[in-house]
Amino acid sequence: MPVVLPVTGPYTAKDQRKANAANKFIGRGSARSSTNAYAIAFGAAANCGEYTCDDVVFVSAEGARNGRLDPDFDELKRACDANARFITDDAANRSRAYNIGERQVSEFLRSQGYRESRPCIWSKK
Repeated sequence: MPVVLPVTGPYTAKDQRKANAANKFIGRGSARSSTNAYAIAFGAAANCGEYTCDDVVFVSAEGARNGRLDPDFDELKRACDANARFITDDAANRSRAYNIGERQVSEFLRSQGYRESRPCIWSKK
């Protein structure tokens, strides 16, 4: 059964589509962020520390806001080491000035040998 995300803003619908395709979540956000709300919604499947090649991980990262937290690169690395697949924002949404965290995530995934095989979906080369 898919996780139902709380409505946190105008981008919740696109994030719900990502959540519907994922079985795990990685995201670290400040208390008032959507990322934090999504982590709470995913419960035990959020930032769980254990991943397999069968996992599809929805990644959320905070944008340019006061008190923002950087993505949890250690948690992302654990999932990369397991060859999990990732769902992120697409290039158009990553390129919005606000989405610094989403750009950090895509740069990290590239550094780990991942590529965006189709919009939003990242897998090992």
